[in-house]
Amino acid sequence: MVKKKGKKTNLDYIDTDVAYLIGMIVARGTFHQEGDIRRLVIQFPYRHGAMTPVPNSKISNDRETALRLSLDSIRARITELLEVDLRVERKAHEVSLSAVFPRETIGWRDLRFITSGKSNYLEFEVPEVIFDSDIDIQKEFVRGIADTSCDPSYSDRDQGERQRIVIQVQFGNWILPIQLCRLLQEYLDIPVTNILWGHPNLRASGGGGGWAKETRIRIYAEAFEQVGFYFDYKQRIFEEMVIFNRERGDPMPKICNPKTKKLRGRKQRHEDECSERLPELLCGKHFNIYYMICKALGCKQGKKGPQRELFSVGGEED
Repeated sequence: MVKKKGKKTNLDYIDTDVAYLIGMIVARGTFHQEGDIRRLVIQFPYRHGAMTPVPNSKISNDRETALRLSLDSIRARITELLEVDLRVERKAHEVSLSAVFPRETIGWRDLRFITSGKSNYLEFEVPEVIFDSDIDIQKEFVRGIADTSCDPSYSDRDQGERQRIVIQVQFGNWILPIQLCRLLQEYLDIPVTNILWGHPNLRASGGGGGWAKETRIRIYAEAFEQVGFYFDYKQRIFEEMVIFNRERGDPMPKICNPKTKKLRGRKQRHEDECSERLPELLCGKHFNIYYMICKALGCKQGKKGPQRELFSVGGEED
């Protein structure tokens, strides 16, 4: 039985191992079924040079090798949980974990139930049971997402050189970033610095294409320290980023609150503001800053009312 702020739930199958795996699935997982054969595949894309340590770092990083070692370290944990063979497969610019279920096991049914029967990371959401669980389970879920979709790197610093980690959500999933922000800020007290959406007003404000990119949830490194990474090579780079920020003496970041933000400048109109690649909630609208997109997609932060309502998704706007 898991509890959250005195609230009880009858879901007994959620523990830290399941939460971590669900986080990985939500970030980059896909369920496949062909006849009686069922497969779960979790992708870990990589690019050489994608992760750069802070200046004067002593970390040497062969990302492909480090990724393989990290996957080997969690393979036994997931294999024991699912009671199926788990393979590590290498493809061009990607390493994946693949689990084959020869029959409809309880593990397969539970994973499909927790993810509401959805099939892949373009449609997964944060399961409601995660919001209803205790903080340790919520952290494991976020850690699973981070290990799968976040590459800590010096290149993700802000204009003042302050180090950030970036959780990437694949283009096309417009609800997950809002829900992750809610989980991070409301439940884990981890401030989100900003969200760079794959939208023409933010990624191609001067016109042209190339804007349909992943959504980037930016968090200052020291604010994410309570979660961190299980993947050793990511954790080592991340720890240096935290030290780098602390030595600068910057104050701890605050929770993102759109009501306290001021609009600085306006974006030009873009010909793709009603592109078919945008969701209906955004189509035909012009946005000058990221939090206006958040609001249009359902974020209620900064409005009067209980904190849970501030982050609700799908509610009517005032």
